[in-house]
Amino acid sequence: MKKSIIILCTLFLSVTVIAQTKKVKLGVKAGLNIASLTFDESELNSSGKTGFRAGVMVEIPMSKNFSLQPELLYSQQGTKVSFSDQDVTNSNYKSTIKLNYLNIPVMLKYYVIKDLSLQAGPQIGILLKANNKYKDNFLGYENQESFNLKEYSSGIDTSVNFGLGYQFKDKFYTDLRYNLSYSNVFKKGDINHFIDNDMKNRVFQITIGYFFK
Repeated sequence: MKKSIIILCTLFLSVTVIAQTKKVKLGVKAGLNIASLTFDESELNSSGKTGFRAGVMVEIPMSKNFSLQPELLYSQQGTKVSFSDQDVTNSNYKSTIKLNYLNIPVMLKYYVIKDLSLQAGPQIGILLKANNKYKDNFLGYENQESFNLKEYSSGIDTSVNFGLGYQFKDKFYTDLRYNLSYSNVFKKGDINHFIDNDMKNRVFQITIGYFFK
């Protein structure tokens, strides 16, 4: 955690120094996440969980075709999981793992043509909240509970983003991104809480935004 904070402080200090010599644009953005978690349990079925994302962004021109765009975003992620035992009547399990992050992506933007950019860059996510709300039915008997997963989590998520962005009249903005995490969400698995230590974030993102002049 301390190393990540030092990296983030260094990063934003560098961005501030660059911004002093460039014409920067400050903006806001919001949009939709379609999130999931990878795991190896073949008996479980997973599906995408929708969530909200919003925050601020700064575009810093680097050259004619390149820009740097750091962002600070609140992001709702996680996954939905289900299981049904075909051999046992009226037996099924459904859960929703909710992960709320403060994400800090730094995107390098390459303008292929005017207003249309290819984007790629690293991201650090600070986990704010983690829980698993589940409901199961065994032989007609229902049970539901909610688990706080924060103590099982790694706390920091490291990932990379790839995407496309488009700006209209230098003010209105939209992007499509795919976020691929290469760190584990949980530092240890727990069968009673229905989590594995090899779970990783995968997020498809759609956002719209506005740059102030």
